[in-house]
Amino acid sequence: MLDQSPTPADVSIDVRNVSKCYHIYSRPQDRLLQLLLGRKRRFYKEFWALKDVNLTVRRGESVALLGRNGAGKSTLLQVISGVLQPTAGTASITGRIAPLLELGTSFNPEFSGMENIALSASVLGLTEEQIAERRDTIAAFADIGDFIHQPVRTYSSGMQARLAFAVAAHVDAEVLIVDEILSVGDIAFTQKCTRFIREFRERGTLLFVSHDMSAVTALCDRAVWLNGGQVIEDGAPRDVAHHYKVWMANPQKHLDARAFLESLKAGTADEAEAPEPEPAGDGAQPVPDDDGTLLVQDLKTRTRVSFHWDALSSGEGGARIERAWIEDAEGSTATMVNGGDAVTLWIEAEARQPLQSPIVGFGVKDRLGQVVFAWDTSKTDLLPPVVDAGQTFRAGFRFRFPYLTGGTYTINLALADGTPDTHIQHHWMYDAMEFQVQWSSVAQGLIGIPMEQVVFTVDA
Repeated sequence: MLDQSPTPADVSIDVRNVSKCYHIYSRPQDRLLQLLLGRKRRFYKEFWALKDVNLTVRRGESVALLGRNGAGKSTLLQVISGVLQPTAGTASITGRIAPLLELGTSFNPEFSGMENIALSASVLGLTEEQIAERRDTIAAFADIGDFIHQPVRTYSSGMQARLAFAVAAHVDAEVLIVDEILSVGDIAFTQKCTRFIREFRERGTLLFVSHDMSAVTALCDRAVWLNGGQVIEDGAPRDVAHHYKVWMANPQKHLDARAFLESLKAGTADEAEAPEPEPAGDGAQPVPDDDGTLLVQDLKTRTRVSFHWDALSSGEGGARIERAWIEDAEGSTATMVNGGDAVTLWIEAEARQPLQSPIVGFGVKDRLGQVVFAWDTSKTDLLPPVVDAGQTFRAGFRFRFPYLTGGTYTINLALADGTPDTHIQHHWMYDAMEFQVQWSSVAQGLIGIPMEQVVFTVDA
């Protein structure tokens, strides 16, 4: 949520008490009957796609809308964009807007791509002179070859997405609205659009709808969860995305989402009151800190090992991850990992019911929530042990740590039972560990490779 009420000058999008109602007719003839006899009787059922929605987006803020199909996300974007009129309430926007909603909404299917560039750009506010100046640049960004001169009705969904995004990227918009358009493109197009969105965030306001939780956490400052046309939660992307995913994964997700969220938060608070862990693998005695972080203290020093008892988690609960730690090549607990270091990640858990084929895994994420690398015990020839209820077991992953750029990273921990294709997720901990990469030899990119030798040769 916003930490303080923004001033009108700071607001790009202001949605106040917006509701949208559709009339649903059981039979085609009921529309005519409603027209003729509507004053005496109602021949339709009401469907409220939005119910008293309030949303304020600051200038320069990036906000994601989450929710399953039919939750009201697209309807809300259409109301904000001016495509739909709300049944009640108001929605205002400040600045030039570039909405990327349903594919082809601003395209004439009989016009060529070049003709539709002019049409869409004019709808978005460009003058004829500006369109003429940018037409070739837009066509190059779309990169659909000779199809740019063919009717849009001959385009695939991916080609339409390329053309629509190319126009939106060149109209000097102050507000960009993206509704799942990236999901229909190929990887090259998606990467190009993602780069543009990252650059756009530095100067504009973004409203983003996606089912890709990694993209949401990487690109957005806030996330808003919608269900049944109502706002269920508004907060940090990582937290909202977690709550939404847990609700979607729960077999009782037909229950009221807001009530489920309240019970989930209460359950998370209970998890923070976990018992003190047993001694770490190197003989040091872990002690829970006030913030939930695990501290390892020995005779020489007091080092911080970032295993958080209060990490957000989900799962069936048939087993529980109790602790995890990283050891260096000498078997001592590591508090900082550098690229190229030989390390072992240990994950310890307790079975609360018999496990026939436990799977233990982890995933390392950067500060934007992008998964850098991941692994689990099913990817080896190791035969998993049968674990009885009440038994403690652990998995160790020994590897040479990749060359990562310096900074803070987090680790998801996972525990399941079954096979890679068919399994029950018993405990999944989000960002349960945190570590620092102090130094590495990565020049650019997310990950580096060990370079044994670099040479120059010049032909005579």
